[in-house]
Amino acid sequence: MSSKPFKITTIKSALLAGGALLSLSVFADASLQQAGASTKRADNAFRQDNGDTVRKEPLRINPGDKRPADQFKVDVFGHPLTIGGAYELEPRYVEDRRLDPRRDDDVANVYQDLKLELFYQWSKSLSFFVQSDVYYDPEVYTESGLDQYEAGIKLTQAWLFIHQLLDSGFSLQLGRQRIADKRQWWWNDELDAARIYFGEDTLFAELAIAKELGSKQSDQDFIDPVSDRVVRLMGDMVWQWDPKQNLSLFFLSQFDNSDNQRPGDLIRANRKDSSDGDLTWFGGRAMGKFKIEHIGKIGYWLDSALVFGDETTQTFTDINSNVSRVGAQTPKHVAAWGMDAGITWYSNLFLEPYVTLGYAYGSGDSNPDDGTDNSYRQSGIHNNKIKLSGSQRFRYYGELFRPELSNLNIMTAALGFPISEQSSIDLLYHHYEQATPSSVIRDSRIRATPNGRSGTLGDEFDLVLSLDEWKHLQVQFAGSVFMAGPAFGALEGNNSFQLDLTFKYSF
Repeated sequence: MSSKPFKITTIKSALLAGGALLSLSVFADASLQQAGASTKRADNAFRQDNGDTVRKEPLRINPGDKRPADQFKVDVFGHPLTIGGAYELEPRYVEDRRLDPRRDDDVANVYQDLKLELFYQWSKSLSFFVQSDVYYDPEVYTESGLDQYEAGIKLTQAWLFIHQLLDSGFSLQLGRQRIADKRQWWWNDELDAARIYFGEDTLFAELAIAKELGSKQSDQDFIDPVSDRVVRLMGDMVWQWDPKQNLSLFFLSQFDNSDNQRPGDLIRANRKDSSDGDLTWFGGRAMGKFKIEHIGKIGYWLDSALVFGDETTQTFTDINSNVSRVGAQTPKHVAAWGMDAGITWYSNLFLEPYVTLGYAYGSGDSNPDDGTDNSYRQSGIHNNKIKLSGSQRFRYYGELFRPELSNLNIMTAALGFPISEQSSIDLLYHHYEQATPSSVIRDSRIRATPNGRSGTLGDEFDLVLSLDEWKHLQVQFAGSVFMAGPAFGALEGNNSFQLDLTFKYSF
């Protein structure tokens, strides 16, 4: 008799209990802090919107990461050198990613990452920054018994920044740097790049050219095939026409100059490059927030993009775990579009709940034999994470399924509550439908294969608790359940389950 039902119940119950106890204890501590502060307030207005009127600034050492204001500083040649970083501990348990309880694919891992950072300000106009990560990601439990781990050192950022060149409105950043947009729908990645900025009171623009110059991590002696010899020209322009509202334009052109892998060639399995494309994305964003008397505040966003160009895809046959053979190659023209829109009502009701409705669409390819691929795909350097309230991001297309927006309709409904100005709890529901029924999901954490007849992939529920009540520590707990739809055939009705707990200590 299989021991899996007992094992699932035991592990799931233990993790749920541990997460619940941690969340309750942290919540209680945060509540005590708020109780002391509430006597100083005339109301329960947690949501202060302090950042709404802050214009985007060029110098962002690590957007989205919390660092204390009193970081350690030492004088070097008469100028301050700031030394800091963060330690991150992330235990995660994922169950039945293949949606089949008979498959031995349950896994628990404990990711650890230590970031060390040096920021040196030579003058008001010249700064240097270096960030390196030491990471260790062991699988502490696998149902298959084949435990693995990853470990190494990454040079994630190393750049110099020249502010206001020749007293102009232009600034320059050179080196490996993080390039991110607010919703991370277009991009969020560390790239070897040269980037120039222009900014004034209501207008901000940036233009970058990027090409990977070497491997980012010590345990890999080559550039990732998806980025090898790829040149990216990218930029955005933001017009803040109102202190709390803006319009943006984005573009990204990708030129793939990687070596052709000819059919029949034998290559290392970790060097497979399934797509070579010269593609261009172009689109815009409207985003902002406004107040309605007696109602509360309304936040909104609308992203829309076209992608076009030429792409050659290729298949591979695995000879063994180390060697693969290049299969058929298919050149196609690409012409597709995608969009993401939503609205959030920040109410004035008791406990200040906020309600979000969102819809995202990535076009599909209804005629795969006409020589044109109409399936939208994102840039490959995107991340799809945002903050609805509080100070921590989460994945707005689902913490477990987390798909790339390609050949998909995603409908989202969410209910959240601010615990304080920096902390929140969110319950999210996502429904996934393929635009055109297909046996391919471009990118997802779910590893089952659709049948290509029904487009209904399924539904996901996420519970995300984000806590940021301390000077140095952030905590986030996410629990997710994905329920398979008719697109997975005989697996319909099966579930996948994930628990994720993140501690981040900044110094």
